[in-house]
Amino acid sequence: MIILVNPRATRPANRRFPLSLMAIGAALPPREDWEIVDGNRPSVDVAQTISAMVESRRATTDPVRAIAFTVMPGPQLANAVPLTKAIKARYPEIPTVWGGNFGSLYPEPVLRAPYVDWLVRGQGEQTFVELLDVLGGRRDPAEVAGLCFRKADGSHHLGAERRWVGPDELPPPPYHKIDVADYLRPTFLGRRSGVYQASIGCPYACNFCGVISVFGRREQVQKPARTAEHLGFLAREYGMDSVHFYDNNFFLNDAQAREIADQMAPLGLRWWVEARVDALLRFSDSTWRRLKRAGLTMVFCGAESGSDQVLRKMHKDITAAQILEAAARTREHGIIPEFSFVFGDPDQPEQEIENTLAFIRKLKSVNPAMELITYFYTPTPQRKDTYGSIDPLSDTPATLEGWATPEWVNWMTHVDPQLPWMSRRLKAKVENFELVLKSRFPSVHDRGTRAWGKWAGRWLAAPGWRRGEYADPTLLRLVRKLARIVPEDAQLYGHLRGEGAL
Repeated sequence: MIILVNPRATRPANRRFPLSLMAIGAALPPREDWEIVDGNRPSVDVAQTISAMVESRRATTDPVRAIAFTVMPGPQLANAVPLTKAIKARYPEIPTVWGGNFGSLYPEPVLRAPYVDWLVRGQGEQTFVELLDVLGGRRDPAEVAGLCFRKADGSHHLGAERRWVGPDELPPPPYHKIDVADYLRPTFLGRRSGVYQASIGCPYACNFCGVISVFGRREQVQKPARTAEHLGFLAREYGMDSVHFYDNNFFLNDAQAREIADQMAPLGLRWWVEARVDALLRFSDSTWRRLKRAGLTMVFCGAESGSDQVLRKMHKDITAAQILEAAARTREHGIIPEFSFVFGDPDQPEQEIENTLAFIRKLKSVNPAMELITYFYTPTPQRKDTYGSIDPLSDTPATLEGWATPEWVNWMTHVDPQLPWMSRRLKAKVENFELVLKSRFPSVHDRGTRAWGKWAGRWLAAPGWRRGEYADPTLLRLVRKLARIVPEDAQLYGHLRGEGAL
């Protein structure tokens, strides 16, 4: 038996399908028995559940042969470290395996941890299957692409990069192995929202992005008909009414967007996607209308900066004018745009922050429905170079215990990287601006603030927004704190973020 573990990454109310572990399990040979233990589900004691599985299988013909953990940077890593350590201490004879984004970006700290026996780097489905052959004595680990481990002399073996494949070459998601209904959670999209991923990788070259570091400038996209087949099953069998796509780049071109719209329309779902600004601008008005009728409700775009110079430095290959045009096109067709911005240019942080805040105001005037997502720049390993002239990656922790400290969790989640060019004063300027904007224009995601708090926030923020003054909005901060139904969680980021899910 194989145990696949999803360490806690968020509050149970924000849980999502454990897609990465479902993909690994689906790829295993039919003879392999496997189960998922998800630390994000309510009332799940992960260590206790694993122990119960191990003990119940100990005297059978199929005992637990490996315990594998998927690990993302940030809060999941902070939970995965003590969990793996405890499991290894209790069952030293059972191999422990790490996979996921963190180990793919930072393999050396994982391999220094004595409680992790194997690391699967990059796309893991086939690598994990071949690792089982290694554990069975049928294969040389040094011959397995993507497999990393400590050698007998203490040095580290990093397996060759594996040729990765697209979703169409992989088995369908094994929904029968999870409690689907338990994962369908209310969001602004609907009462029973699910998640799905229809592609792998991204063909663009944004040089602050960890996706590019793992996969390079490549993308494999699933046929829209297959996507619709899987989502239709979830809608019919479980009443799923909306979906959040995890794809890093959902649309390729106008023709593909039209095909997606035609496949999605009969399903009656509302959906959220991530897309490139320049790709959206290539859509015809007819395609925009089709997408709207098919349920496209919100589109997330990486705007990142209001400066063409900084956008060139980031290798974004878009312009500020294009971002403004995308805001106008989404307004025209009634689709909510969500724009992310990266604050903290290493070379000119103060100038870039002032420029970008002014640009966001302009963007908001073009499309008042526009939603803002802010990140503070955090370097990630790059295949060729880093963003800006300063490279702080040499100072990152050498051990998993170092990475699991609050300081580095904040660094990984882009909440508070504590980098030399981002002073507290500059960080506060961004945070105060964001508070005023989101008080004046409450987010559609915000299900965690009471109605009176939203009304008071709008009223209190109006003068500051009108005058362009954001300094120390103490009263707004107090209102937001008192009006919260659930506490704000700064560690919700990426696809786990949300404005106070219940």
